[in-house]
Amino acid sequence: MGGGAQANLGGFPEDSILLDDAFGQTKLLTRIPAAVDAQQANPPHPEDSIVLVGAYDHPELLAHTPAAGDCTKSGVHVLHLSGADGRLTHLTTNAIGPNVAFIVRCPTNPRLLYASTERIDDEGEIITLRMTSDYRLVEESRVKTGGRSTCYLNFSKTKEWMMAVNYWDAKVSMLHLAADGRPGSPRSVLMQPEARYVEEAKPTREEHWKFRQRWPHSHCCVTEPYSGRVHFVVDLGLDRVFAYRVDATSGQLVPKGSVQLPRGKGPRHLLFHPTIRAAYLVNELDSTVSVFRVNIPEAWVSAAHWGVAEARMEDCATSGAALELVQCLSSLPDTEQGKTTISPQGIWKAASHSSEIRMHPNGKFFVVGNRGHDSIAVYAVHPSTGAATLCEITPSGGECPRNFNWTAGGKYLVVGNQNSSSMCTLGFDAAEGHLKLLHTETGVTSPNYVYPIPCSAMPGLFSADVSVSAA
Repeated sequence: MGGGAQANLGGFPEDSILLDDAFGQTKLLTRIPAAVDAQQANPPHPEDSIVLVGAYDHPELLAHTPAAGDCTKSGVHVLHLSGADGRLTHLTTNAIGPNVAFIVRCPTNPRLLYASTERIDDEGEIITLRMTSDYRLVEESRVKTGGRSTCYLNFSKTKEWMMAVNYWDAKVSMLHLAADGRPGSPRSVLMQPEARYVEEAKPTREEHWKFRQRWPHSHCCVTEPYSGRVHFVVDLGLDRVFAYRVDATSGQLVPKGSVQLPRGKGPRHLLFHPTIRAAYLVNELDSTVSVFRVNIPEAWVSAAHWGVAEARMEDCATSGAALELVQCLSSLPDTEQGKTTISPQGIWKAASHSSEIRMHPNGKFFVVGNRGHDSIAVYAVHPSTGAATLCEITPSGGECPRNFNWTAGGKYLVVGNQNSSSMCTLGFDAAEGHLKLLHTETGVTSPNYVYPIPCSAMPGLFSADVSVSAA
Protein backbone atom coordinates (compact mmCIF):
# COMPACT_ATOMS: atom_id res chain seq x y z
CA MET A 1 0.00 0.00 0.00
CA GLY A 2 1.10 3.58 -0.31
CA GLY A 3 4.14 4.84 -2.18
CA GLY A 4 7.03 3.17 -3.87
CA ALA A 5 10.37 2.08 -2.50
CA GLN A 6 12.72 4.48 -0.77
CA ALA A 7 16.47 4.13 -0.39
CA ASN A 8 17.59 2.18 2.65
CA LEU A 9 18.26 4.93 5.20
CA GLY A 10 20.54 2.82 7.37
CA GLY A 11 19.99 0.90 10.55
CA PHE A 12 18.20 -1.93 8.73
CA PRO A 13 19.57 -5.06 7.03
CA GLU A 14 20.94 -4.59 3.52
CA ASP A 15 18.19 -6.83 2.17
CA SER A 16 15.52 -4.38 3.40
CA ILE A 17 13.70 -1.42 1.90
CA LEU A 18 11.46 1.26 3.37
CA LEU A 19 7.95 2.09 2.18
CA ASP A 20 5.48 4.84 3.06
CA ASP A 21 2.02 3.48 3.85
CA ALA A 22 -1.30 5.23 3.18
CA PHE A 23 -1.05 7.07 6.51
CA GLY A 24 2.34 8.59 5.69
CA GLN A 25 4.09 6.22 8.10
CA THR A 26 7.41 4.76 6.97
CA LYS A 27 7.32 0.96 7.12
CA LEU A 28 10.07 -1.64 6.88
CA LEU A 29 9.75 -4.39 4.30
CA THR A 30 12.38 -7.11 4.67
CA ARG A 31 13.48 -9.03 1.59
CA ILE A 32 15.12 -12.42 1.84
CA PRO A 33 16.30 -13.87 -1.47
CA ALA A 34 15.00 -17.35 -2.09
CA ALA A 35 18.58 -18.61 -2.37
CA VAL A 36 19.20 -17.90 1.32
CA ASP A 37 15.85 -18.81 2.78
CA ALA A 38 15.25 -21.05 5.77
CA GLN A 39 15.61 -24.21 3.73
CA GLN A 40 19.32 -23.55 3.23
CA ALA A 41 19.92 -23.68 6.98
CA ASN A 42 17.54 -26.61 7.50
CA PRO A 43 17.13 -29.45 5.01
CA PRO A 44 13.56 -29.60 3.68
CA HIS A 45 11.15 -31.64 5.78
CA PRO A 46 7.78 -32.95 4.51
CA GLU A 47 6.02 -31.10 7.35
CA ASP A 48 7.64 -27.69 6.77
CA SER A 49 5.20 -24.76 6.63
CA ILE A 50 5.06 -21.12 5.71
CA VAL A 51 3.24 -19.14 8.41
CA LEU A 52 1.52 -15.86 7.54
CA VAL A 53 0.95 -13.58 10.52
CA GLY A 54 -1.41 -10.61 10.51
CA ALA A 55 -0.31 -7.73 12.74
CA TYR A 56 -1.48 -4.42 14.11
CA ASP A 57 0.32 -1.44 12.61
CA HIS A 58 -2.14 1.36 13.47
CA PRO A 59 -3.47 0.59 16.98
CA GLU A 60 -5.12 4.01 17.24
CA LEU A 61 -7.75 2.80 14.72
CA LEU A 62 -8.74 -0.28 16.73
CA ALA A 63 -11.68 -0.92 19.05
CA HIS A 64 -9.25 -2.35 21.60
CA THR A 65 -5.78 -1.41 22.84
CA PRO A 66 -2.92 -3.78 22.02
CA ALA A 67 0.43 -2.99 23.58
CA ALA A 68 2.28 -0.53 21.35
CA GLY A 69 5.01 -2.19 19.30
CA ASP A 70 7.32 -0.78 16.67
CA CYS A 71 4.70 -0.10 14.00
CA THR A 72 7.41 0.69 11.43
CA LYS A 73 8.22 -3.03 11.50
CA SER A 74 4.65 -4.28 11.31
CA GLY A 75 2.25 -5.36 8.59
CA VAL A 76 1.99 -8.98 7.47
CA HIS A 77 4.88 -11.18 8.60
CA VAL A 78 5.95 -14.30 6.74
CA LEU A 79 7.78 -17.02 8.67
CA HIS A 80 9.13 -20.47 7.88
CA LEU A 81 8.44 -23.34 10.30
CA SER A 82 10.70 -26.37 10.30
CA GLY A 83 8.69 -29.57 10.39
CA ALA A 84 11.68 -31.30 11.98
CA ASP A 85 11.88 -29.29 15.20
CA GLY A 86 9.29 -26.48 15.04
CA ARG A 87 11.87 -23.74 14.72
CA LEU A 88 10.54 -20.49 13.23
CA THR A 89 12.54 -18.26 10.88
CA HIS A 90 11.32 -14.74 10.09
CA LEU A 91 11.43 -14.29 6.31
CA THR A 92 9.72 -10.99 5.45
CA THR A 93 7.54 -8.24 6.84
CA ASN A 94 5.24 -6.62 4.30
CA ALA A 95 3.67 -3.16 4.42
CA ILE A 96 0.08 -4.38 4.08
CA GLY A 97 -2.68 -2.85 6.18
CA PRO A 98 -3.93 -1.12 8.21
CA ASN A 99 -4.32 -3.72 10.96
CA VAL A 100 -4.62 -6.99 9.05
CA ALA A 101 -6.85 -9.15 11.24
CA PHE A 102 -7.67 -12.24 9.15
CA ILE A 103 -5.85 -14.07 6.36
CA VAL A 104 -7.16 -16.90 4.19
CA ARG A 105 -6.37 -18.44 0.82
CA CYS A 106 -8.81 -17.98 -2.04
CA PRO A 107 -10.97 -21.14 -2.35
CA THR A 108 -11.10 -20.96 -6.17
CA ASN A 109 -7.75 -19.44 -7.21
CA PRO A 110 -4.83 -20.93 -5.28
CA ARG A 111 -2.54 -18.06 -6.28
CA LEU A 112 -4.53 -15.50 -4.28
CA LEU A 113 -4.75 -14.67 -0.59
CA TYR A 114 -7.24 -12.43 1.18
CA ALA A 115 -6.56 -10.19 4.16
CA SER A 116 -9.13 -8.13 6.07
CA THR A 117 -8.45 -4.88 7.88
CA GLU A 118 -9.67 -3.65 11.26
CA ARG A 119 -10.52 0.02 11.82
CA ILE A 120 -13.42 1.77 13.52
CA ASP A 121 -13.06 5.18 11.83
CA ASP A 122 -13.97 3.91 8.36
CA GLU A 123 -15.05 0.78 6.51
CA GLY A 124 -12.75 -2.19 6.64
CA GLU A 125 -11.31 -3.63 3.45
CA ILE A 126 -10.59 -6.95 1.79
CA ILE A 127 -7.10 -6.87 0.30
CA THR A 128 -6.33 -9.42 -2.41
CA LEU A 129 -2.69 -10.51 -2.31
CA ARG A 130 -0.27 -12.76 -4.11
CA MET A 131 3.13 -14.00 -3.02
CA THR A 132 6.42 -13.93 -4.91
CA SER A 133 9.00 -16.69 -4.76
CA ASP A 134 11.06 -14.72 -2.23
CA TYR A 135 8.08 -14.57 0.16
CA ARG A 136 7.02 -10.99 -0.50
CA LEU A 137 3.33 -10.15 -0.54
CA VAL A 138 2.07 -8.01 -3.41
CA GLU A 139 -1.26 -6.23 -3.31
CA GLU A 140 -3.54 -6.99 -6.26
CA SER A 141 -6.66 -5.08 -5.24
CA ARG A 142 -8.69 -3.88 -2.30
CA VAL A 143 -12.40 -3.32 -1.77
CA LYS A 144 -14.39 -1.82 1.10
CA THR A 145 -16.59 -4.20 3.07
CA GLY A 146 -19.51 -1.94 4.01
CA GLY A 147 -18.78 -2.32 7.74
CA ARG A 148 -16.17 -1.37 10.30
CA SER A 149 -13.51 -3.52 11.94
CA THR A 150 -13.59 -6.45 9.52
CA CYS A 151 -12.45 -9.37 11.66
CA TYR A 152 -13.52 -12.64 10.01
CA LEU A 153 -13.99 -14.09 6.51
CA ASN A 154 -15.88 -17.16 5.33
CA PHE A 155 -17.28 -18.56 2.06
CA SER A 156 -20.54 -20.04 0.85
CA LYS A 157 -20.76 -23.70 -0.08
CA THR A 158 -20.54 -22.83 -3.78
CA LYS A 159 -17.42 -20.67 -3.13
CA GLU A 160 -19.08 -17.86 -5.12
CA TRP A 161 -19.72 -15.64 -2.09
CA MET A 162 -17.48 -14.25 0.62
CA MET A 163 -18.97 -13.37 4.00
CA ALA A 164 -17.12 -10.55 5.75
CA VAL A 165 -17.89 -10.06 9.45
CA ASN A 166 -17.59 -6.54 10.85
CA TYR A 167 -17.23 -6.29 14.62
CA TRP A 168 -17.76 -2.60 15.36
CA ASP A 169 -21.19 -2.18 13.71
CA ALA A 170 -22.37 -5.82 13.69
CA LYS A 171 -22.63 -6.14 9.92
CA VAL A 172 -22.11 -9.19 7.73
CA SER A 173 -21.31 -8.23 4.14
CA MET A 174 -21.71 -10.47 1.11
CA LEU A 175 -19.13 -10.04 -1.65
CA HIS A 176 -19.28 -11.91 -4.95
CA LEU A 177 -16.05 -13.55 -6.13
CA ALA A 178 -15.18 -13.00 -9.78
CA ALA A 179 -13.95 -15.83 -11.98
CA ASP A 180 -10.35 -14.92 -11.10
CA GLY A 181 -11.16 -14.93 -7.36
CA ARG A 182 -11.18 -11.18 -6.76
CA PRO A 183 -14.06 -9.96 -4.60
CA GLY A 184 -16.33 -7.17 -5.80
CA SER A 185 -18.12 -4.56 -3.74
CA PRO A 186 -20.71 -5.86 -1.26
CA ARG A 187 -23.94 -7.03 -2.91
CA SER A 188 -25.75 -7.01 0.44
CA VAL A 189 -25.00 -5.98 4.01
CA LEU A 190 -26.94 -7.39 6.95
CA MET A 191 -26.80 -5.39 10.20
CA GLN A 192 -28.22 -6.34 13.58
CA PRO A 193 -30.96 -3.75 14.25
CA GLU A 194 -29.57 -2.71 17.64
CA ALA A 195 -26.30 -1.76 15.93
CA ARG A 196 -27.99 1.40 14.67
CA TYR A 197 -26.55 2.77 17.90
CA VAL A 198 -23.20 3.08 16.11
CA GLU A 199 -24.64 5.28 13.37
CA GLU A 200 -26.85 7.31 15.71
CA ALA A 201 -24.67 7.77 18.82
CA LYS A 202 -21.25 7.45 17.16
CA PRO A 203 -19.65 5.83 20.21
CA THR A 204 -15.92 6.17 20.85
CA ARG A 205 -13.61 3.31 21.58
CA GLU A 206 -13.34 4.63 25.15
CA GLU A 207 -17.07 3.95 25.53
CA HIS A 208 -16.52 0.49 24.09
CA TRP A 209 -13.82 -0.26 26.67
CA LYS A 210 -16.27 0.50 29.49
CA PHE A 211 -19.37 -1.11 27.97
CA ARG A 212 -18.43 -4.12 25.87
CA GLN A 213 -22.07 -5.17 25.40
CA ARG A 214 -23.82 -1.81 24.96
CA TRP A 215 -24.48 -2.66 21.30
CA PRO A 216 -24.09 -5.76 19.07
CA HIS A 217 -20.67 -6.95 17.96
CA SER A 218 -20.61 -9.72 15.34
CA HIS A 219 -17.36 -11.63 15.81
CA CYS A 220 -17.27 -14.61 13.45
CA CYS A 221 -19.19 -16.56 10.82
CA VAL A 222 -18.67 -20.33 10.90
CA THR A 223 -20.20 -22.98 8.65
CA GLU A 224 -21.41 -26.27 10.10
CA PRO A 225 -19.51 -29.17 8.45
CA TYR A 226 -22.40 -31.64 8.22
CA SER A 227 -24.23 -30.12 5.22
CA GLY A 228 -22.00 -27.09 4.66
CA ARG A 229 -25.08 -24.93 4.12
CA VAL A 230 -25.89 -23.26 7.46
CA HIS A 231 -23.68 -20.37 8.58
CA PHE A 232 -23.57 -19.33 12.23
CA VAL A 233 -22.77 -15.73 13.18
CA VAL A 234 -21.66 -15.19 16.77
CA ASP A 235 -22.52 -11.86 18.40
CA LEU A 236 -20.49 -10.86 21.45
CA GLY A 237 -22.70 -7.90 22.35
CA LEU A 238 -26.01 -9.77 22.24
CA ASP A 239 -24.85 -13.11 23.70
CA ARG A 240 -26.53 -14.75 20.75
CA VAL A 241 -25.69 -17.01 17.80
CA PHE A 242 -27.60 -16.41 14.55
CA ALA A 243 -28.10 -18.99 11.78
CA TYR A 244 -28.33 -18.13 8.06
CA ARG A 245 -28.43 -19.69 4.62
CA VAL A 246 -27.01 -17.98 1.54
CA ASP A 247 -29.18 -17.18 -1.46
CA ALA A 248 -26.66 -18.19 -4.12
CA THR A 249 -28.32 -16.00 -6.75
CA SER A 250 -28.67 -12.69 -4.92
CA GLY A 251 -26.04 -13.16 -2.24
CA GLN A 252 -28.53 -12.32 0.47
CA LEU A 253 -28.25 -13.96 3.88
CA VAL A 254 -31.52 -15.75 4.65
CA PRO A 255 -32.19 -15.82 8.43
CA LYS A 256 -33.09 -19.21 9.87
CA GLY A 257 -33.07 -18.62 13.60
CA SER A 258 -31.00 -17.71 16.62
CA VAL A 259 -29.92 -19.23 19.92
CA GLN A 260 -29.74 -17.12 23.07
CA LEU A 261 -26.87 -17.69 25.54
CA PRO A 262 -26.70 -16.69 29.20
CA ARG A 263 -26.10 -12.96 29.52
CA GLY A 264 -22.60 -11.66 30.12
CA LYS A 265 -20.73 -14.44 28.34
CA GLY A 266 -19.45 -12.34 25.43
CA PRO A 267 -19.19 -15.19 22.87
CA ARG A 268 -16.28 -14.81 20.46
CA HIS A 269 -15.54 -17.80 18.19
CA LEU A 270 -17.49 -20.97 17.42
CA LEU A 271 -16.04 -24.34 16.46
CA PHE A 272 -17.87 -27.41 15.16
CA HIS A 273 -16.51 -30.91 15.60
CA PRO A 274 -15.85 -32.33 12.13
CA THR A 275 -17.70 -35.63 12.71
CA ILE A 276 -19.52 -35.55 16.07
CA ARG A 277 -22.66 -33.40 16.31
CA ALA A 278 -21.03 -31.10 18.86
CA ALA A 279 -19.94 -27.46 18.88
CA TYR A 280 -17.66 -25.43 21.13
CA LEU A 281 -17.95 -21.70 21.78
CA VAL A 282 -15.25 -19.65 23.48
CA ASN A 283 -16.73 -16.88 25.64
CA GLU A 284 -14.40 -13.90 25.83
CA LEU A 285 -15.82 -11.98 28.77
CA ASP A 286 -15.96 -14.74 31.39
CA SER A 287 -13.20 -17.03 30.03
CA THR A 288 -15.36 -20.10 29.52
CA VAL A 289 -16.11 -22.66 26.83
CA SER A 290 -19.71 -23.62 26.11
CA VAL A 291 -20.23 -27.13 24.74
CA PHE A 292 -23.35 -27.77 22.64
CA ARG A 293 -25.20 -30.69 21.18
CA VAL A 294 -25.92 -29.72 17.56
CA ASN A 295 -29.54 -30.22 16.44
CA ILE A 296 -29.84 -28.43 13.11
CA PRO A 297 -33.49 -28.52 11.95
CA GLU A 298 -34.07 -30.43 8.73
CA ALA A 299 -35.90 -27.41 7.29
CA TRP A 300 -32.72 -25.35 7.53
CA VAL A 301 -30.84 -27.65 5.16
CA SER A 302 -33.59 -29.00 2.89
CA ALA A 303 -33.79 -27.82 -0.70
CA ALA A 304 -37.50 -27.06 -0.31
CA HIS A 305 -37.05 -24.53 2.49
CA TRP A 306 -33.58 -23.05 2.10
CA GLY A 307 -34.84 -19.69 0.80
CA VAL A 308 -37.59 -19.28 3.40
CA ALA A 309 -36.75 -16.70 6.08
CA GLU A 310 -37.56 -17.85 9.60
CA ALA A 311 -37.58 -16.08 12.95
CA ARG A 312 -37.04 -19.12 15.13
CA MET A 313 -35.61 -17.94 18.47
CA GLU A 314 -34.44 -20.48 21.03
CA ASP A 315 -32.67 -20.55 24.34
CA CYS A 316 -29.58 -22.73 24.47
CA ALA A 317 -30.96 -24.41 27.62
CA THR A 318 -33.99 -25.70 25.70
CA SER A 319 -33.93 -29.37 24.81
CA GLY A 320 -33.59 -29.79 21.07
CA ALA A 321 -32.30 -26.26 20.43
CA ALA A 322 -30.13 -25.94 17.34
CA LEU A 323 -27.24 -25.37 19.77
CA GLU A 324 -28.26 -27.18 22.97
CA LEU A 325 -26.02 -26.36 25.91
CA VAL A 326 -24.62 -29.43 27.68
CA GLN A 327 -21.50 -28.05 29.42
CA CYS A 328 -19.79 -24.81 30.36
CA LEU A 329 -16.15 -25.06 31.43
CA SER A 330 -13.65 -22.43 32.55
CA SER A 331 -10.47 -21.94 30.54
CA LEU A 332 -8.64 -20.66 33.64
CA PRO A 333 -7.30 -22.35 36.77
CA ASP A 334 -9.62 -22.23 39.78
CA THR A 335 -7.37 -19.67 41.47
CA GLU A 336 -7.64 -17.25 38.50
CA GLN A 337 -11.38 -17.37 37.86
CA GLY A 338 -13.24 -14.15 38.58
CA LYS A 339 -10.13 -12.01 39.03
CA THR A 340 -10.33 -8.39 37.89
CA THR A 341 -7.85 -5.63 37.14
CA ILE A 342 -7.66 -1.97 36.15
CA SER A 343 -6.48 -1.44 32.57
CA PRO A 344 -3.84 1.16 31.65
CA GLN A 345 -6.80 3.31 30.53
CA GLY A 346 -8.30 3.15 34.01
CA ILE A 347 -11.09 0.70 33.11
CA TRP A 348 -12.10 -2.01 35.57
CA LYS A 349 -12.29 -5.32 33.73
CA ALA A 350 -11.59 -9.04 33.94
CA ALA A 351 -7.93 -9.89 34.48
CA SER A 352 -8.03 -12.37 31.59
CA HIS A 353 -10.11 -12.78 28.44
CA SER A 354 -10.36 -15.85 26.23
CA SER A 355 -9.17 -15.49 22.65
CA GLU A 356 -9.05 -18.20 19.98
CA ILE A 357 -10.30 -21.79 19.88
CA ARG A 358 -8.85 -24.43 17.53
CA MET A 359 -9.69 -28.09 17.01
CA HIS A 360 -6.74 -30.45 16.71
CA PRO A 361 -6.64 -32.17 13.28
CA ASN A 362 -7.31 -35.54 14.92
CA GLY A 363 -10.59 -34.27 16.43
CA LYS A 364 -9.64 -35.60 19.87
CA PHE A 365 -8.59 -32.28 21.42
CA PHE A 366 -9.16 -28.55 21.14
CA VAL A 367 -7.30 -25.60 22.63
CA VAL A 368 -8.33 -22.16 23.93
CA GLY A 369 -6.16 -19.09 24.56
CA ASN A 370 -6.23 -16.89 27.67
CA ARG A 371 -5.11 -13.27 27.26
CA GLY A 372 -4.02 -11.94 30.64
CA HIS A 373 -3.30 -15.31 32.20
CA ASP A 374 -1.16 -15.84 29.07
CA SER A 375 -1.85 -19.51 28.70
CA ILE A 376 -3.33 -22.19 26.44
CA ALA A 377 -5.99 -24.54 27.82
CA VAL A 378 -6.14 -28.05 26.32
CA TYR A 379 -9.40 -30.03 26.33
CA ALA A 380 -9.99 -33.67 25.42
CA VAL A 381 -13.10 -34.54 23.37
CA HIS A 382 -15.21 -37.60 24.20
CA PRO A 383 -15.23 -39.79 21.05
CA SER A 384 -18.99 -40.36 20.97
CA THR A 385 -20.70 -37.51 22.84
CA GLY A 386 -18.26 -34.68 22.14
CA ALA A 387 -18.17 -33.74 25.82
CA ALA A 388 -15.04 -31.82 26.82
CA THR A 389 -12.61 -32.46 29.69
CA LEU A 390 -9.87 -30.02 30.67
CA CYS A 391 -6.46 -31.70 30.33
CA GLU A 392 -4.06 -28.90 31.23
CA ILE A 393 -3.38 -25.16 31.12
CA THR A 394 0.14 -24.30 29.99
CA PRO A 395 1.97 -20.96 29.47
CA SER A 396 1.75 -19.53 25.96
CA GLY A 397 5.41 -18.45 25.95
CA GLY A 398 4.61 -14.73 25.77
CA GLU A 399 2.07 -12.02 26.59
CA CYS A 400 -1.49 -11.98 25.24
CA PRO A 401 -1.87 -15.11 23.05
CA ARG A 402 -4.41 -13.60 20.69
CA ASN A 403 -4.26 -16.20 17.95
CA PHE A 404 -2.68 -19.55 17.12
CA ASN A 405 -2.95 -22.44 14.71
CA TRP A 406 -1.87 -26.04 14.23
CA THR A 407 0.90 -26.96 11.82
CA ALA A 408 2.60 -30.16 10.66
CA GLY A 409 -0.60 -32.16 10.97
CA GLY A 410 -1.06 -31.12 14.60
CA LYS A 411 2.49 -31.77 15.78
CA TYR A 412 2.96 -28.08 16.59
CA LEU A 413 0.83 -25.21 17.81
CA VAL A 414 2.16 -21.84 16.59
CA VAL A 415 1.10 -19.03 18.94
CA GLY A 416 1.09 -15.30 18.24
CA ASN A 417 1.70 -13.44 21.51
CA GLN A 418 0.46 -9.95 20.69
CA ASN A 419 1.81 -7.84 23.55
CA SER A 420 5.29 -9.38 23.63
CA SER A 421 5.63 -9.30 19.80
CA SER A 422 6.72 -12.92 19.75
CA MET A 423 5.80 -16.14 17.98
CA CYS A 424 6.12 -19.41 19.89
CA THR A 425 6.07 -23.01 18.75
CA LEU A 426 4.59 -25.45 21.23
CA GLY A 427 5.01 -29.16 20.60
CA PHE A 428 1.89 -31.28 21.16
CA ASP A 429 1.78 -34.79 22.58
CA ALA A 430 -1.40 -36.20 21.03
CA ALA A 431 -1.33 -39.22 23.33
CA GLU A 432 -1.37 -37.20 26.56
CA GLY A 433 -2.87 -33.88 25.43
CA HIS A 434 0.26 -32.04 26.55
CA LEU A 435 1.85 -28.85 25.15
CA LYS A 436 5.52 -27.99 25.57
CA LEU A 437 7.31 -24.79 24.53
CA LEU A 438 9.94 -25.56 21.89
CA HIS A 439 10.93 -22.28 20.25
CA THR A 440 10.39 -18.52 20.47
CA GLU A 441 10.88 -16.05 17.64
CA THR A 442 11.01 -12.46 18.87
CA GLY A 443 10.64 -9.24 16.92
CA VAL A 444 7.41 -10.26 15.18
CA THR A 445 5.56 -7.04 15.94
CA SER A 446 2.02 -7.25 17.36
CA PRO A 447 0.89 -10.63 15.92
CA ASN A 448 -2.87 -11.10 15.90
CA TYR A 449 -3.65 -13.83 13.34
CA VAL A 450 -1.79 -17.02 12.40
CA TYR A 451 -2.35 -18.72 9.03
CA PRO A 452 -0.06 -21.64 8.12
CA ILE A 453 0.33 -23.11 4.64
CA PRO A 454 2.21 -26.41 4.15
CA CYS A 455 5.31 -25.92 2.02
CA SER A 456 4.05 -28.73 -0.17
CA ALA A 457 1.18 -26.41 -1.18
CA MET A 458 3.35 -23.34 -1.79
CA PRO A 459 4.22 -23.84 -5.50
CA GLY A 460 0.58 -23.21 -6.38
CA LEU A 461 0.69 -19.91 -4.48
CA PHE A 462 3.86 -18.37 -5.85
CA SER A 463 3.44 -15.73 -8.56
CA ALA A 464 5.95 -14.26 -10.96
CA ASP A 465 8.18 -11.67 -9.32
CA VAL A 466 7.29 -8.00 -9.68
CA SER A 467 9.05 -4.77 -8.87
CA VAL A 468 8.74 -3.57 -5.29
CA SER A 469 7.22 -0.29 -6.49
CA ALA A 470 4.12 -2.25 -7.53
CA ALA A 471 3.56 -3.17 -3.89
